[in-house]
Amino acid sequence: MSRLKIPEPRWITTDEQLAQACLSWSSEAYLAVDTEFVRTKTFYPEAGLIQIACSQGSALIDPLTISDWAPLAELFSHPMVVKVFHACAEDLEVCRRLTRVMPSPLVDSQIGGALAGLGGIMGFQRLVKEVLNINLPKEETRSDWLSRPLREEQVEYAVADVHYLYKLYPKLVSTLRQLGRQGWVSEDSERMIRAAEKSEKITAYYRRVKLAWKLRPQELLLLQQLVMWREEQARERNVPRSKVLDDNTLWNLARYKAGNRDQLAKAGVPQPAIRNDGKVLLKIISETMAADKSAWPKQLDRPLSPQAGQWLKIMKEAVTEKADMLGIPPEMLARKKALEALLRTGYPNGPYRLPESLNGWRKAEIGDYLIEMLQDQTRVISLRKQSNDQSTV
Repeated sequence: MSRLKIPEPRWITTDEQLAQACLSWSSEAYLAVDTEFVRTKTFYPEAGLIQIACSQGSALIDPLTISDWAPLAELFSHPMVVKVFHACAEDLEVCRRLTRVMPSPLVDSQIGGALAGLGGIMGFQRLVKEVLNINLPKEETRSDWLSRPLREEQVEYAVADVHYLYKLYPKLVSTLRQLGRQGWVSEDSERMIRAAEKSEKITAYYRRVKLAWKLRPQELLLLQQLVMWREEQARERNVPRSKVLDDNTLWNLARYKAGNRDQLAKAGVPQPAIRNDGKVLLKIISETMAADKSAWPKQLDRPLSPQAGQWLKIMKEAVTEKADMLGIPPEMLARKKALEALLRTGYPNGPYRLPESLNGWRKAEIGDYLIEMLQDQTRVISLRKQSNDQSTV
């Protein structure tokens, strides 16, 4: 703890210590929380450390020695204790896997920093530098957090994350309150929790495969079945999905419908996978090709037409202009995916409706304006043409 002069953390290594700590933390107004994990060779993240900072200092929870997570689950669900994370999508997965609950209420300081007008979407070191003018080391980002004992540098890195997160949070809240945007952060953080809690159905995972839109309905059914099989195998074997089969190979199998082991190889299936899974893959292909048409999914949306793509560009320009006025990154106001979803609800003749991600505070700031633009396309094009003509004079 010498380089950054951070107080020594308290180690929590037993169920009894965790229960006592959680009872004490339940009276805090907010906690800074972070996790360290390893996920290079597994499907599920393997927790190596949980860090928590409060008004009394920092603590390191050792998940390798804890078996009863009920007290932490209760703390994570406490309605009066705000849990502060930074860029917490994967942290939430770690917490949920250990405790079976999602931390709430929650604030993500990365979202807070962006909405506070501090710059682009920041990493933690940059946010600490911006708010507290402190330089944090980055050397331990890729450490092996499952090894024991942890090195002194690892401990310092882990403690620094929550120590300074705890200190910067009140300053961030003060800035957001002055701007009238504290509710924006709460709304976006809650949206993040809902997204993490809402598990996409495994039957829809095939939509994630790049170029799936090029496949015909029967081929989409085959891709769906292959992706479902891969997902089940990745979870059962606890390996990354690509270690079972990658997306390109699944797409090739769906498109060319391999009928024997040689065709599996031509589609990109590695020889070890052919030996271990070849029979299953050929069976899936055979049975799916014999399925009734009523089981075929609908054709996926094709890329936007050039005309619709031009409108997407116009909307992105409007978002950038508004974001500049607000002093926030354009992607925090409206992402391309949200704009495309809005366009697809009614293009070319309407009516249009806002996707969920453009409701809430975004509806008043940009959503209603985008709807107005789309509903009056002729006037918008005319005004843009006049503006362009004047700029070239």
